[in-house]
Amino acid sequence: MRDLYVGGTRSQHQTSADLFMSQRDALVELMRRRKDRQLKRKVVASLNPQGQALLAHLEQPSAVLFRQVASPTQETLRFLRIARYMGLQAIILEYYGDKFVSAGNPFKRALGKLPIYEQTATDGRDIVHYRTVVDFNSYVGKPLSTVQCTNGKSLIKFHHELMRKMADFNTERFCVDASLWFQANGASAHGYYEQFLTLFVRDAILFEEVLPTVSEEHFADEVIIPAFEKVTSKFALRPLIVELIPRNKARRIYWDSYSKDVEKYI
Repeated sequence: MRDLYVGGTRSQHQTSADLFMSQRDALVELMRRRKDRQLKRKVVASLNPQGQALLAHLEQPSAVLFRQVASPTQETLRFLRIARYMGLQAIILEYYGDKFVSAGNPFKRALGKLPIYEQTATDGRDIVHYRTVVDFNSYVGKPLSTVQCTNGKSLIKFHHELMRKMADFNTERFCVDASLWFQANGASAHGYYEQFLTLFVRDAILFEEVLPTVSEEHFADEVIIPAFEKVTSKFALRPLIVELIPRNKARRIYWDSYSKDVEKYI
């Protein structure tokens, strides 16, 4: 979960592992639920206008990844491969209004300081080198939508070009900025996560992971699990969430890194 949150009440009922279901089960459930017109009406009624607008992008059975800016990291490429294998439309929800940071969030930092994968050492460490494309001192704490790369391009345009060139991904059609929706729900994860998970009751499957770190487990305990339980209680159905990266491999820097091909486009 590429976010941090402090506050709220810890859930005593579930762990982060309970959030996930298998790819097969999620796909079967998705196809079954999409036939339920009454469920569709209930989902629509539970979403605010901005959330209802997002449903327009999920008219086809969809796999969804939420990242502040779409970029062809190894993690994103894995998501696209799985979505294709499952026969699902791949959608990347983005959050351009989120703040750019240099510490505390490896994914956001990697948008400006790209880790480029070299190899995996015999001791299991991923060896990478870095290419910095943003003047961090100028943009830390500012909205991602305002960040400019050192080559003069906007950060968002830069990464979308990488998506098109390295992943053959149509960013205009399949990348969706959900900033207005998030901000309408208070701009913090604690405010928007129940609405967010409602999207995955019948219209799409969310692909995510919870890293085995103190901050991410805290985020799961304080935000994700309570929202998950509320949505499950409201619909008598659990949100469809699949683990994108196996937990025992999720901490590898490899997933936030890029192939060496990225060098051609920097």
